[in-house]
Amino acid sequence: MIIRSAVLEGTVAEEARAAFDHQMTTTVLAAIARYPGLIEVRLRRPLEAEAGAPPVYMLFELCFPSLEAMHAALASPIRQEVRARLAEVMKDFQGKVYHLVLDGGVSAKGAA
Repeated sequence: MIIRSAVLEGTVAEEARAAFDHQMTTTVLAAIARYPGLIEVRLRRPLEAEAGAPPVYMLFELCFPSLEAMHAALASPIRQEVRARLAEVMKDFQGKVYHLVLDGGVSAKGAA
């Protein structure tokens, strides 16, 4: 599995947060969910951060079965729809957005 993370590092003004968050969790998330080949999409918000950590406001995690599937999805017409939805919302965001493409990782269960 491949995970493409979109990291929103920055902030949204207090008076715009409710509307921004609502648009991200409804309009933008719904547009992203239409990507062909997408297994799952999650929107995550930090609850705590270590001192000195960058100010990550939220991030999206898009899961695809392979790099090829991810690239095909990003080449699809849906990407323009996602970008259009984001353009409507991102005017309230101050910061930068960057993407990381990660492998599915290795896991282990913690002690019981």
